[in-house]
Amino acid sequence: METHTPVVLPTRSSKYTNIGLRVLTSALLFMSLVILVTNVKSNYTGLKTTLHFYDRVGYRYMAAAVVIGLAYSIMQTVTAVIRINKYSTQGNILLDFYGDKVVSTIIATGAVAGFAMTGELQRDAGKGWTEYYHKYFGMSHAANGLAFLGFVCAFISSVFSSYALPKRF
Repeated sequence: METHTPVVLPTRSSKYTNIGLRVLTSALLFMSLVILVTNVKSNYTGLKTTLHFYDRVGYRYMAAAVVIGLAYSIMQTVTAVIRINKYSTQGNILLDFYGDKVVSTIIATGAVAGFAMTGELQRDAGKGWTEYYHKYFGMSHAANGLAFLGFVCAFISSVFSSYALPKRF
């Protein structure tokens, strides 16, 4: 004889908490993207050297990861709000669960790529770079840190999405 435990549906407060986490994730990723894209430094003494995010592979990957995470987070926020307004528990729970896991991993790898790229640039900073570029590094660390905090919120949100999975043996 097969026994089943009852399906535990998420409570209304956990749904609101999940929406709040998704909004926070979107805000953090948006701020990270804005800082990353607008962080440009130039040095016109001697050789003209300009740093943009698209000049470095690590920053390009980070920007792509943040855009993917931002789009997914906004889409899931809108979907969750629609589900609450319709008082519906319907939806593709497995898609939400696995999507949250994959996207949070993408965001995490993007943040790590940004930290690694900033570390590489700082290591090369002793080779004739001026103090002016250290402001660039500080802004890069801020963008990387915001992306990492976005990952933490996305990961916590993925834990909430796992509560919606049916508990079966």
